[in-house]
Amino acid sequence: MAWGELVLGVVGCFFLPRLVAFVWPGHLGHGYLGRTILSSGYAVARDHGLPLAVGWILVGVGIALGLVVWPLLGFLTQRTLRTTGAPGGAWPSSVAARVRVGVVVALRCALAVVLPFAMIFMVVVWQAVAYVASRKYRNGAEVPATPDAPTVGPGYAAPAPPVHPQPQPHRQPAPYVPTQAAAPVSPVPHHPLHPNEARTIGGYQLLGRIGAGGMGTVYLARREGAATQVALKTINPELLDNADLLRRFQRESEVLSMVPGAYTARVLDSGVDAGRPYLAMELLDGRPLDAYLSVQGPIRTPEALRALALALAVALSGVHRLGLVHRDLKPANIMLTTAGPRLLDFGIADLVDGTRLTRTGTGPGTLTYMAPEQFGEERVGPAADVWAWACCVVCAAHGTSPFAATNTGAVIRRIVDTGPEPAALAAVHALAPELAAAVGRALTPDPAGRPADGAALVDLLTSQGSQGHEPTQLDSVRDEITRGWRTLTL
Repeated sequence: MAWGELVLGVVGCFFLPRLVAFVWPGHLGHGYLGRTILSSGYAVARDHGLPLAVGWILVGVGIALGLVVWPLLGFLTQRTLRTTGAPGGAWPSSVAARVRVGVVVALRCALAVVLPFAMIFMVVVWQAVAYVASRKYRNGAEVPATPDAPTVGPGYAAPAPPVHPQPQPHRQPAPYVPTQAAAPVSPVPHHPLHPNEARTIGGYQLLGRIGAGGMGTVYLARREGAATQVALKTINPELLDNADLLRRFQRESEVLSMVPGAYTARVLDSGVDAGRPYLAMELLDGRPLDAYLSVQGPIRTPEALRALALALAVALSGVHRLGLVHRDLKPANIMLTTAGPRLLDFGIADLVDGTRLTRTGTGPGTLTYMAPEQFGEERVGPAADVWAWACCVVCAAHGTSPFAATNTGAVIRRIVDTGPEPAALAAVHALAPELAAAVGRALTPDPAGRPADGAALVDLLTSQGSQGHEPTQLDSVRDEITRGWRTLTL
């Protein structure tokens, strides 16, 4: 590309002066086409009958355009084209590539010394157009789409890359869940990398930041040598000395590697790179339930609401079957994808026997989705997730948790004493009366009165008793989820 521009410039030096002289004959062709930028201001003023000061100003402008503006625009054009698709627009590390660009810039400076005035103005305009075109090309090619790596964002589902996943004990392969038929495709929202951020972690090329918090960052990444993109989660470098945080991250990695893939985000890889742990997960499309509700409002079709409730129940059944409790089920941890809802963030998941997590102070969770037993000293089991499931279903139909209130004290009183907001429960009943009955059971203050776990919740929703765990019955449930989910506009 750089040499092609140079060749065109040399050819232009031969033809363009003659074209200008033909279109505008007279002293322009004699003066501006004959004088170079190193001409004396006296000569320029004499040739065109201009004041001496104006002549020297023209010489200065020519020198600036020829020796500064033209080489600089050429360099920026090449830099833009060569960094298109690179993470964070990083300049190529190849010495040969840098030398080639440097030689072309030097040749431009040399040509500027001998080119006539008119040619200098023409090539600067030409180079400015080339630079603008390169910027437009870069904007359209920042994250290239390939058949193996579809562009991602609201309305796409990224396939799992050929990485080396962690072994997943006691896990059955999850059947394929078809996506919506007419799903729009758009790039995944992400921010450019900071100049001081790493460009690779654990063999993954970082393409941008999807999100960041006080403790960790989630990157859009791609395995080196592969095309498929993943979500790579890691701890911020300044917190690597925090032993408690590292243990929590390791626990999350272990938990996620065991959780079944149906309606949960799958772990694809994990490891430690230069003391920095990372976790690679499948990249999901869509947006969290709370973000959907803030834009679209509550779910209005009974089929979609039931599909959401069933999918979350199936996800919880897989979690609870492994002896795990999520403990922070809420709309922000439910991703609405084209393949159905996906349960996220097991960062505070705990084994039922209580041996894997030592709590200090208040227990983990989000207040308006916490079960009554989470405020006491008794052990928190799968029934707490069932309570949170009911709160999320109500929120999807009503827009807020049934225990939302103006202050913390009012929320706690509503959870442990006065009960859920009647209008919130009525919103579920108006859409799906049978589902409302299951929600009412799940919101029983006494954990013993609720469905015991996710499997019991699936049985309650399908009225199949213990037969709900048969493969044919599970296939039927998934088919119902897929059909109902298609009625939801994402």
